[in-house]
Amino acid sequence: MNKIFSALAVLLISFNLYADYNRIISLAPSVTQSLYELGMEKEVIANTTYCPKGTLKKEIIGTLTEPNIEKIINLKPDLIISTKEGNNKAAVEKMKRLGLKVYVMGTSSSFSDICENFRNLADFLQKGTAAEKIISETTREIKAIYEETEKEKRERVFWEIGANPLVTVGKKSFVNDYNKYAGGKNIFQYIDMRYPNITLEKVIEKNPDVILVVSMGNIGNEEVRKWKKYVSINAVKNNKLYILDANDIFALTPMTFLNAVKVTKKVLSQGRHNE
Repeated sequence: MNKIFSALAVLLISFNLYADYNRIISLAPSVTQSLYELGMEKEVIANTTYCPKGTLKKEIIGTLTEPNIEKIINLKPDLIISTKEGNNKAAVEKMKRLGLKVYVMGTSSSFSDICENFRNLADFLQKGTAAEKIISETTREIKAIYEETEKEKRERVFWEIGANPLVTVGKKSFVNDYNKYAGGKNIFQYIDMRYPNITLEKVIEKNPDVILVVSMGNIGNEEVRKWKKYVSINAVKNNKLYILDANDIFALTPMTFLNAVKVTKKVLSQGRHNE
């Protein structure tokens, strides 16, 4: 009898580990992008505002921080995928208590972390081979870019990722790897946080060579106009203020990381050529 129970337990565990998921809800743009890159667009039935559009129309179940749990339940998903850092933890825990199956992607502080989280998700979804191919190809391209930029003069960069309050990139953010590979140097990399609040006076004191405003919509244009008042900053004097789309910078997959490195490299190269 014990042998029968043991055999049944093994079968149940195996079924759980290798289940096929056909009704997936994504709770974050980076999750949606990951699924699309793994060739699972058809399996995604719904996602949140600002997620990549893809080729098939999806139900919208709310925002990154305010998902509509009632709507999620009514859609009868067999899997919900969230992120540890971006999503509302209380909402995710509530979904688990309601019996919904939730996979939580880990936090990424580097390109290496992004690859590892992508690989873990792919393994969970039985897409490991596809993931390894993507990781291998993007790693090769990023190394090639680094070989081009490592001997270049490194521009001192201020990253603005929030305006009110003023928020930048600290030591523990993956954004520092954009600097590493694209040829920049974060002026606030010494702060032992991911996204610290800083003062305008501190930015002026640090006197960056380049200001990169990460935004969505027209907010970036307004921020650039504000910075142009501070003519003592090298970036302003030399007209090295650039707007980067948040979707390019914060959709965390190996492929989007590569794209972000290319975008960052392009604007930093423009800055050098303007000198």
